[in-house]
Amino acid sequence: MSKLADRIRKASRLEAAPMGFGAGASRKPMPTMLCLLRLSASEMDKAAEAITKGADSIIFEGIDAERLKEQARKADNLLLGTRLDEAERAAVAAQRGAGADFVVLDFESASAGALLEEGIGLVLALSRDTSDTTLRLLADLPLDALLVPAPDVPLTVARVLELRRIAVLARTPLLMEVTQDISASQLHILRDAGVAGIILEGGALERLPALREAIASLPPRGHRREERPEAVLPAPALVSAAEEEEEEGLP
Repeated sequence: MSKLADRIRKASRLEAAPMGFGAGASRKPMPTMLCLLRLSASEMDKAAEAITKGADSIIFEGIDAERLKEQARKADNLLLGTRLDEAERAAVAAQRGAGADFVVLDFESASAGALLEEGIGLVLALSRDTSDTTLRLLADLPLDALLVPAPDVPLTVARVLELRRIAVLARTPLLMEVTQDISASQLHILRDAGVAGIILEGGALERLPALREAIASLPPRGHRREERPEAVLPAPALVSAAEEEEEEGLP
């Protein structure tokens, strides 16, 4: 399991209600979503600032293994990922050797052999028109997360259910790039639809602390409807029409 997958698992964990007087007062709840930052090759100098502002991870775009290795030495245990286009397995292996915890692969262009590389997390970037059959098949792949396009605003019920469709059929956590002005209520909606982590572009780095505070203000994760224990009541006895007629004929 990659460190990214482990953090997603912890952020997605259902919180038990505190018990006893003052329970939980001394324990700060874990954030229920991750905050990642996407940096281009020209924005690598922002990595150190991202650490101080509380980024859970950085996704670099357009850098080779040597430049990633340099960033890994400065990262102070920050999770690093890279996005690769038309990735071959050798390129994924090189990123792993340079210190990447995970790679983001394009669904259409990445080599299938890239999925065979072990010791590194895999995130697959999807398009908007992924079919139900494809999503079900993705559930069998060794993926840490799916990177999905952000839904158009406003967040209507239909658009949120589309996200939920992806998460349920693929049985895989979702990552999504968001705008810097996203509200706490929108984060709440996305989280409950299956989004485990949000991604900010490098130009929105200053908004990272505010977004972390917004995530910290969200209520704990609750049981989804299908996960809630339900009382099973005995079904009423079904009496056929013939039986009713026989009973009516009894003295």
